[in-house]
Amino acid sequence: MRPQALTETALFSALAIVLSYLIIFRAPQGGSVSLVMAPILIISLKQGVWPGIFCGVVTGAITFMFGGFFVAPLQVICDYLLAFGSIGLAGCFSHKFLAAMKRGDKRMVLVTTLLAGLVAGVLRLLFHTLAGIAFYTSYVPKGQPVWLYSLIYNSLYVIPDTILAIICVFVLTGRLKRVFLR
Repeated sequence: MRPQALTETALFSALAIVLSYLIIFRAPQGGSVSLVMAPILIISLKQGVWPGIFCGVVTGAITFMFGGFFVAPLQVICDYLLAFGSIGLAGCFSHKFLAAMKRGDKRMVLVTTLLAGLVAGVLRLLFHTLAGIAFYTSYVPKGQPVWLYSLIYNSLYVIPDTILAIICVFVLTGRLKRVFLR
């Protein structure tokens, strides 16, 4: 990774960690709605997949170290490293996003931001749901499928997180055009 990309990735990871403490809603058994995804999504769209994954993994690891919930080592990997790291796969849309920014095509910027955010949100939800299926079965009400409970529970905070991140990134693209195109 180039020094500039590494520096930006570290700064955006730090910003994501700070934003993870500004909680809008906290779910009863873990998980919360905050703006944690927005900086990871921004660095992914600006720098690409690998810096985005790196930013997400660093954010997840530090978030875990400063107050994460531990059940088992694989749960930590799913809930923190893979869930946050997968947000970086939004960087698959980086080239189209940056090209649309250069052209000033606001419609395409919106479309690529939406697609990138949806990919990030779905993948994050997948990993949190898998962790719920594997490690949080004791919370499931009798008669309800474990996978359904985990999907619904994790959707309560991942979907709003994703929506907030998409809105923030789109709003910031108009204001930070020079930053994105450096």
